[in-house]
Amino acid sequence: MKAKRLLKRAITCIIALALSFGFFSRLPSENVMETSASKISEAKEKVEEYQAQQDEYDKQIKDTEDDIAKEEENQKAIKKQMNTVQKTIQSLDEYISELQANIDALNSQIAETQKLVDAKKAEIESGINDFKKRLRAMYIAGNDSYTSIILGADDFYDVLMKVELVKRVADHDNKIIDKLVAVKNEYEAAKKKLEGQKSQVETEKATYDKQKEEKKQQRAKLKELYSKSAEAQEALEQDKAIYEQKKSEIAKEQEEAEATWARLVEEARQRAAAEEAARRAAGQNDTPSGNTARTNGGSSTVTGNFMWPVPGYYNITYGVGWRWGAYHAGIDISSNGIRGAQIVASDAGTVVQAENSCPHDYGKNGSCGCGGGYGRYCIVDHGNGYMTLYGHMENCIVSVGQKVNQGQTLGYVGSTGFSTGAHCHFEVRLNGAAQDPENYV
Repeated sequence: MKAKRLLKRAITCIIALALSFGFFSRLPSENVMETSASKISEAKEKVEEYQAQQDEYDKQIKDTEDDIAKEEENQKAIKKQMNTVQKTIQSLDEYISELQANIDALNSQIAETQKLVDAKKAEIESGINDFKKRLRAMYIAGNDSYTSIILGADDFYDVLMKVELVKRVADHDNKIIDKLVAVKNEYEAAKKKLEGQKSQVETEKATYDKQKEEKKQQRAKLKELYSKSAEAQEALEQDKAIYEQKKSEIAKEQEEAEATWARLVEEARQRAAAEEAARRAAGQNDTPSGNTARTNGGSSTVTGNFMWPVPGYYNITYGVGWRWGAYHAGIDISSNGIRGAQIVASDAGTVVQAENSCPHDYGKNGSCGCGGGYGRYCIVDHGNGYMTLYGHMENCIVSVGQKVNQGQTLGYVGSTGFSTGAHCHFEVRLNGAAQDPENYV
């Protein structure tokens, strides 16, 4: 019966064998996110500060919007509010970026810890099987007492040797059980820590989602404010007149643009097919998950999360959709002082189109014919069918085949091509079909 009790105690400790001693010394550092937490706190303070300023400007706008005599005062308040909203969005971007970094760090800790658990579990399962064999052998051999050992001994010397052997075996078994109990306690502590990490990720994720929604609301507010401004009304009338005069010219350039997209999509399809054939020929059957951008001689990690292409400038003058008989396939990002601002890669990828020859960098009432209306521009292939376009650059500083990381500078805001003023035209395409970038950034 003693052997059975030992077997029962051993089975209750099986779960403890998922970890071994020294586990905690190899856990990921608990200080990974200290810097990130500090940045999150700083960004949050900025957001709260700008929100307070928005409340003040909102009151000024409301107090002057229906008073014709105070129209100039109203416009000044709108401009100040637009500037404050842009700063709020920028701070929210920083906040969200740090939250995402925190989430990634937590997930990395969880993944690394889980790997250790899985590895140790596999390693110790083998030891459990050996221990079970030992217990089974003990059970089959029977439960000899000290009395039976003494009676079965040939002489006194034999008695002493057998008693010592039994004692040592019993001490060894007790140590094994004590060790299993200790490891079980460590395992339960590690499990509790993992559950805490997972709970923290869920909390961070909820905050992240809330901030993303708040950022969307801020952009919508900025859009509304801009539409109320005298500058927007004047630009709208001018653009409407231009589009009505240049309909045939616009239609022609759109056809050229769509032909370019069709070519790029087909080239991407052919590259993917060639890479798949090469993998099969090399005996690699695993198909990439799509998180790697195809490049010449290398790859860059694609996040799958698109970032804003002109950091610090968030005013959208025109969105995706039909306007005056022409289809606008992207968003136009424009604001006071935007000329020369950095245009960055919305995600990692490979440059598949780059034009940098348009000399007509100024506002104009028609197309100069350069770059199919985009002037100086580039297109980045992110894999999985996604491509992004950045148009009307003052200068495009990347070339076809170049691998770029998310946030890497591609060029600078200008007014080349068919552009009435300095702005960035930004498109997101999926298999060549225009998407609404506001659903991605």
